[in-house]
Parts: sequence; C-alpha cells; structure tokens
Amino acid sequence: MVPQLMDIDDLHLEARFTHYGGHAEEMVKGMAADDFDVIIPAGGDGTVNEVINGLLGSAEGDFQDHANLPAVAVLPTGSANVFARALGYPTDHYAAAQMLVDLVRDNNTRTITLGTWKGDGEDARWFAVNAGFGIDADVIARVERARSQGFAASPLLYLQVSIRAWIKTQIKPPKIDVEAVDSDGNELNCQNVPMLLASNTNPWTFLGPLPVVTNPGNSFDTGLGLFGLTSVRGFGGVAAMMHLIGLGHGRKLERLIAKRTIEFDDAEKVVLTSHGGQRFQVDGEFEGKPERVVLESVPNALRVFAPKKHPAPPTMSWVRHVLKHIRDFLRVRSFGI
Repeated sequence: MVPQLMDIDDLHLEARFTHYGGHAEEMVKGMAADDFDVIIPAGGDGTVNEVINGLLGSAEGDFQDHANLPAVAVLPTGSANVFARALGYPTDHYAAAQMLVDLVRDNNTRTITLGTWKGDGEDARWFAVNAGFGIDADVIARVERARSQGFAASPLLYLQVSIRAWIKTQIKPPKIDVEAVDSDGNELNCQNVPMLLASNTNPWTFLGPLPVVTNPGNSFDTGLGLFGLTSVRGFGGVAAMMHLIGLGHGRKLERLIAKRTIEFDDAEKVVLTSHGGQRFQVDGEFEGKPERVVLESVPNALRVFAPKKHPAPPTMSWVRHVLKHIRDFLRVRSFGI
C-alpha cells in the first residue's frame, strides 16, 4: 500500500500503529482538515468505527461540520469489511489500495449518512454500518469468545455460531419492542419481536463473498433501514431466515414470510426496548445488554473517498447459494462455543 500511495505527487504520509482497543479513536481525536487531508484506517469495521467516533467526537448536541475535518478513506483488512465494500472498495488488498490511490489523486469524495446510538445512561456514539438486538448480537458475542480461544473470524466460523444462535432462539426467543419514524412521518410500532436489525449500509453484511440484503432501497444517502422478524419458529421462521441471508426473494416465499418480516426504510429515529437482558451489537462489536437504545440518522455527517457510483454487490442463484452454505457447513468442525 505505501509504495502505491507514495506515487501520488505532493503526498506526505504519516503512519501510526494501534496497540489496543480504542487506540485509533484516541489517535484521531481533535484532528482537523488543517492537520490532515485524509485519514486511512487499515482494518475492519471496528477500526473504521473508532476513527469516525474520534474524528466526529460527541454524537449529541451540535455535530462537527465534515468540511472542517479530514476525509476518511479505507484499506479493508478486516474479516467482513462491510463499510468499505458498501462504499465500493474491492476485497483484494492490492486492488483496494490502487482504487484508494486513484480516488485520492482525483480528489474523488462524497458525503454519507451515519447513525448514532445511545444506550442506558451512556453517551451517544456514532456507527457506520449496523446495530441490533437479537441473533446478530448473539453471533458477535460468540465470535468474540471464539477469537479469544484462538479461532480466526472466518465466514465458516460465522456460519457455525449463527446456527448455534439460531437454535438458542428456538428455545427462548428474545423480546424487543420497536418504535420508529421515517423522514415522511410514517411510524412503526412492534412489540416482542425476536430480532431487529438497523442498517446504515446496503447490504447489511456479507457472508464471505455474498451480500446479505435486508433492505434493498437502503444506502449511505438515506436514513436507517430496519429489518426484523416477528417469529423465528417453525417453517415460516426458517423461511424468514432464508430471506435474511439472501434467499426467498421469489414471489412464493415472499408471500409465505410476509407476516413474519418487518421492513421499514429511511428511519430518522428508532427506539428499541429489550426485555430480559438481550445482547446488543454495533458495527460488529458487542456492546453489552442495554435495556433501551435510541438510534438516529444524521445525513451528510462524514466526507469519504469513495466512488460516486459503484456496481451492485454480486448475487448468486438461490440453488448455488444453498449448495454453498451446505458445503461450508459440512466443512465446519464443532468447537463447543
């Protein structure tokens, strides 16, 4: 990456290394556009989250004007890299670095929407990708536990722990109340749903190379996209989960799961209330078990180096998709997490 960046005329590059969680946030805190033109986190969505929170500061009250801050570019080196891939960066490190060089050389920037979240008695913070109660948060916590035991955060690991989390929800489904309002004043009110995801990106995440699209109309130019399940039990619940991982978008399955799924786009404010101490995740990081979380959408919050437009994520036929997941599942070895 460094040799490629050094090809840019008049570039002065300063490299800093993080040594612990939260270090990236500390390093960029207080930086202004007069100090640096661009901050380039080399990492995954968690590192991007730290940089954004460090640059923008408090997510309450008067927000920082993005014009007074360095822009953000990304060199994706994490496991999922949802933020970078949703912006249009390729997964290959060399190709991503070359795109980054071209974007910086051409000063190709855009502004994007970000989300904020505030838990019980906590200061509000920023998020870039997604947040949610339920299965996804349980998966994040289990993956962190597995990584602490030496396992790599691979797509196969996510598949394994996702199945275990799914089985757990059959026994004791989470209960989450949802209140939301969109930019047109439309409201959403649901009680006791077992899973609720809030996305700032499209797709919501990736399973290896495959995009998981929950809200097709969502983007960095709109409010938050909400996707939830009203039930995870029985065949209808399985069909709803198939929809979540990119299957079941045909008419027959759409009719089957219509009463089991919640989709709400362009949300400006969302209030989530959890019953029974459910796990909560933000940008792929476990954030404890708050009882109440308020999410808000902030347009034009951050300037980023990214393509103005980029091709939609690759798709795969449902048959090949199912076969791939079966193949991957058979290759996963149980490790008791």
